[in-house]
Amino acid sequence: MSFASDIKDEVVRIRVRDGAVKLSELSGLTFACGNLKLGRKKAISYRTENREVGRHIAALGASLYDLDVEMEERVREHRKAPLYVVNMSGPRAGEMLSDTGVMVTDEEGVHLLSRLPEGLVQEDEARRAFVRGCFLGAGSCSDPQGEYSVEILCRTESFAGSLADLLTAYGLTARYALRRNRYVVYLKEGDSVTGFLALIGSNIAALDLENVRAEKETRNYVNRTTNCEYANLDKLVAASVKQQQAVNTILRHGHFQRLPKALKEAAELRLNYPDASLQELADMADIKKSGMNHRLTRLIEYAQDLENGLV
Repeated sequence: MSFASDIKDEVVRIRVRDGAVKLSELSGLTFACGNLKLGRKKAISYRTENREVGRHIAALGASLYDLDVEMEERVREHRKAPLYVVNMSGPRAGEMLSDTGVMVTDEEGVHLLSRLPEGLVQEDEARRAFVRGCFLGAGSCSDPQGEYSVEILCRTESFAGSLADLLTAYGLTARYALRRNRYVVYLKEGDSVTGFLALIGSNIAALDLENVRAEKETRNYVNRTTNCEYANLDKLVAASVKQQQAVNTILRHGHFQRLPKALKEAAELRLNYPDASLQELADMADIKKSGMNHRLTRLIEYAQDLENGLV
């Protein structure tokens, strides 16, 4: 199972007793994956690849409006996962469509609402339930082992914009874009994805994602530290080799005894301790690190002058 399926299986188990909150969730589901039949006998069908989501939709329709509900499983060519279709009909189907805010009747006649149903998202729990319904119906979440991402497909730009604004009001970084003729509301940052999961009630998945984030950050820190240590080691080795070469040049030209006492001591320490760091050499000479660095630099410069015939 995918991470998104685990999230959906978790949130459909949330027990909601408040009828208004249930209605908000059913509204979100209807906007996300409902298909309306607005003939003489109104009906609606929902499509989902998650069986538990299909059962959840059926339970909401039956409990709130006593609708006739059927769920069928359809095998699809070139797809491993079957499609679950939930059909709802009955005398109160039109009432349900009106109450969920999907179908609006005004002076222009009967039409479908293309924005959030304001009356159903006034209270905090109702807003959370509505977003949960949208995610259950048309949402996905990437595996946190890779990138962090939540996406919800929307049918109109105005609905996508309104949903993104609603999520932004909760402090989440939500945006929307047009992809393949469908609008997508998306969240990318780890904090926003975790916050979204907590918002819809998927606390287990939110904790799992935080654990993965912590592990990835620890691995990244260890890798950065190791790379830094290797880089420093490479620099130390390169500097040591250059310093030893300088001392050997001085010896080859017979100028070692001409060196001042301080430079002689630095040269002997570098030859005797080729793997020692600058600080370790400074400690042996009982001087500061900057002092040892100055002495070794002078040895290199002296060796270069010898090679160039300047001494």
